[in-house]
Amino acid sequence: MVLASHVVPAFATERALPADPRQRLEALQHALVKEAMAGQTRVRSAAYIDSAGQLHETTRITSDMQVRGVRVLSYLEDEGSTSASIAVAGRAVTGSEEACRVMQQKYRREATLEAALLTVASGTDRYDMTMLMDQARRRLIAQASAQRSWLLTTPASAPESMYERLLTGAGTEVTPFQMVLHILPAGSLGVEAAKIVKTPGQKAKALLQDARSMFADEPAWRAAMPFVMRLSVTERSSQKLLWQNAVPLAFPQTEITATSQPIPATLIKTIDRVLQHWLEQLDTRFGCGPVQFNAVPEGSGNWAINGGQAAGVSVGDQLLLMDRDRLPARVLEPESVRHMALVEVVQVRAGKATVRKLAGPADMPKSGDWVVTPF
Repeated sequence: MVLASHVVPAFATERALPADPRQRLEALQHALVKEAMAGQTRVRSAAYIDSAGQLHETTRITSDMQVRGVRVLSYLEDEGSTSASIAVAGRAVTGSEEACRVMQQKYRREATLEAALLTVASGTDRYDMTMLMDQARRRLIAQASAQRSWLLTTPASAPESMYERLLTGAGTEVTPFQMVLHILPAGSLGVEAAKIVKTPGQKAKALLQDARSMFADEPAWRAAMPFVMRLSVTERSSQKLLWQNAVPLAFPQTEITATSQPIPATLIKTIDRVLQHWLEQLDTRFGCGPVQFNAVPEGSGNWAINGGQAAGVSVGDQLLLMDRDRLPARVLEPESVRHMALVEVVQVRAGKATVRKLAGPADMPKSGDWVVTPF
């Protein structure tokens, strides 16, 4: 898969995509080892004698290499063997932006989006804040869909008891990422409350409204309500927080009426700007990173992944299967080759797919943090 050119030594020449899957896998292995050797490595050794008097030794070789996904820019003929040019973090690579753009056009990251109101409010205030939260959630889904960077869906509701799950056939949520949109009280998370600035005309109007309220049975206007809106992104398999941001906002002063009123247009525009800014930050955080799907072994040597048609996966796609507990940080260890394989998609459903091994060791361990990533 030739995605871009790359500045390489004079003895390395660019070549076409190797037809043999084993050559492709070896090229990726050589590229990872080469990049790991070029950076700093740490060697940790440990030894102990068991109760039978036998000596046991272990050595761990860890590399500081940070790969921006195993992104193949080109295949190289390097001194008689096939290697690959890959994108590595912190190093300028010719055409890397083009390579990222090509990958982003085909694949999307999937996440479930939940929303929760965590403010203490009652009556009309709670109704308006709930309506605001629903609006923000729908607008985030629409903006992400328009940019085709994320596919956001509603998480599947599963029964609490195991009996009901077996009865209804409901399974656990497997979407790779989890997004949560929170509406929090003003001042939460150390975020300074939004300042409500009034023009001289608005101040005069407010004084008149206060004067009228003094002679009325109930106030005719409700004070402005500051709050904090937060979005967080978590990896579902590890529950690791990957990104989070919070901003202070305020629901403007509104007239109290007997019927519900739409959310003020000024607040909607502000929320749209915040959501757009968040999506830009997510593109910066995840844009050129590896698109990874979790993998679990199935029968007959196949593996199931939590990425399907909605994420851009299609039959015939070739992906790299690797154990994140080992690779790429421990690629210099002799056993690292047992934790990497080349797989091909053989069946695709809406949110899942099945892959089979094209090249790799026959005795791959089943335990570990296995993922597949396009290259």
